[in-house]
Amino acid sequence: MLKKPNNLLEARKSTGLSRTRAAEDLQLDPKTLYRYENGTQCPNVYTAMRLSDYYQRSVKELFPME
Repeated sequence: MLKKPNNLLEARKSTGLSRTRAAEDLQLDPKTLYRYENGTQCPNVYTAMRLSDYYQRSVKELFPME
């Protein structure tokens, strides 16, 4: 499976949150958040916007275009 680079893992680590805590706050399954962070699954637009708000970064910062 082709991985798509993103900055979610870095954003989460910079806040000092565990994946479990972030997933709980975002009402996501931790496995789903893992897949988003590792680029094996892409969030829909609504979820990308929620991630952006949660990490206080723009969608472009979290999901840079190549």
